[in-house]
Amino acid sequence: MNGLLEWYGSIYYHRFDIRMVATDDVVFDAWTGAVIRNNLLYAAENVPLEESHQTLRERIDAFPLNENHPLYKELKDGFPKGYVLTNFSHSDLYSSPVTIKKSEIFSFSLVLIGEFCEYRSYFFQAIRLLCERGIGKPLTPFLLLDVSEVSQSGESQIVAVAQTDLSGQLRYPVRLADFVAANAPDDFAEITVRYLTPVILFRPRNKKNAQLSYQDKCNRFPSFYQLTRSAFFRLQKLYAVYMSTDEYNPALFDEEWIDDFLIKAGRLSLQSVNMQYITLQNTQKKEKTNDMPLSGYIGEQVYAGYFREYVALLRFMEGLHVGNEAVYGMGKYKVEK
Repeated sequence: MNGLLEWYGSIYYHRFDIRMVATDDVVFDAWTGAVIRNNLLYAAENVPLEESHQTLRERIDAFPLNENHPLYKELKDGFPKGYVLTNFSHSDLYSSPVTIKKSEIFSFSLVLIGEFCEYRSYFFQAIRLLCERGIGKPLTPFLLLDVSEVSQSGESQIVAVAQTDLSGQLRYPVRLADFVAANAPDDFAEITVRYLTPVILFRPRNKKNAQLSYQDKCNRFPSFYQLTRSAFFRLQKLYAVYMSTDEYNPALFDEEWIDDFLIKAGRLSLQSVNMQYITLQNTQKKEKTNDMPLSGYIGEQVYAGYFREYVALLRFMEGLHVGNEAVYGMGKYKVEK
């Protein structure tokens, strides 16, 4: 039943929970995900990679696909990054700023995808630099407590503390193959989709072509079909960039097979919906406004029907988010039967 997904079964990620303590009262005057993402990338510019002449920031932005790859043209001007920031302990979807008190613990999760897990020690270095330089307003140093690898079921092991990475192997890869093997029952049921941070499943832009797209015809509403489609194509791109850059199976990009896989997602019946469109404050650049939009839908939808084919995909992708700006913590969702 999940034949197409089995081709992607080897893709995996690791989740790392970071805990740090504020050395003084500090204010985040923008969405927490934007504050952490932008400061983390700034720190990554000062983390050299031992095996190359690149910095961590340059490695994050390096596009690995060759010109013969089926996704080269689509992704060469913009591709999904190999990390996701999520699970912020201090964030408010409805207002800013957010205040963190002196000696209060602030935490978030860093998700590294596929081969990017090999760069975890460099990400930890960047987090230490972030803490040392300080974040928020006023610019306030933090003390890094620890970094823990966390499993899908909540088991954990500490992999770094303060200024030291601990030796040992990672234990808790989250693999798509494990979700596929779970083989959800094929019965008629209701499924609830909860959008926990703003989800935007289309790319807002001023189009030169006035012709209505599929998303325009659906009023850009994030339906179950659109969610499933977006989750699948994000999975496909992440697999191509972080799992198999030198070799690929043509079946992974067979449009007819993909259409056949997605078709039943449009047959579920919408039972109820309670959603709203919100915009989060991005960090502001010196002397000008940051025009990167952090907006989308939050809330929940309930659908009824047969959705066995999509349970593995959607539950695996919960950890990797969907839609635009996942690196900011956007696109976090949860499905519940």
